[in-house]
Amino acid sequence: MQFLTGFIKFVDVVNDRIGKIVSFLIYPIMLVLVYEVVMRYFFTAPTIWAHETSCMLYGTHFIIGGAYALQKGAFVNVEVIYIRFSKRTRAVIDLFTWSMFYIFVGALLWKSIPWAMESVAIREFSDSTWGPYVWPVKLTIPFASFTMLLQGMTKTIKDAYLAVTGRDLIAGADAEAASGN
Repeated sequence: MQFLTGFIKFVDVVNDRIGKIVSFLIYPIMLVLVYEVVMRYFFTAPTIWAHETSCMLYGTHFIIGGAYALQKGAFVNVEVIYIRFSKRTRAVIDLFTWSMFYIFVGALLWKSIPWAMESVAIREFSDSTWGPYVWPVKLTIPFASFTMLLQGMTKTIKDAYLAVTGRDLIAGADAEAASGN
């Protein structure tokens, strides 16, 4: 039990820190976009790099932030019927429905690793006028897929424990640790 709770807490801490660090990418995105607007509309001197830079930064921000959003429960759910069930019943349902999550994230990880590695090997760059390297952005996809997979595993572990015992895993483990068991 300690291993599972340790794994969950480790993944939560890692994804929380990564999410908070990546959240700061919003500032350079804003600066680039404001710079582009000022240059384009006030000085009639648009840049060739601002749009592509903001897209790359936002793509990185968005994909790496997925595990953080999953940890915080920030994804949209259709809960018209689901919300009426008990926590234990929802955990059982999630154990079945999350198979789609694993199929998606597994396929994303499986396909993105060779795609990103090839991009690194050829030092891929954009074919735009500016032509920046794109391999760093492509590396974020397998990285983000892996962190999403780990975060999904923590949810599955918690759901399985709740489905079997009727108690939350982390709350139960913290209570046991406090009582000295």
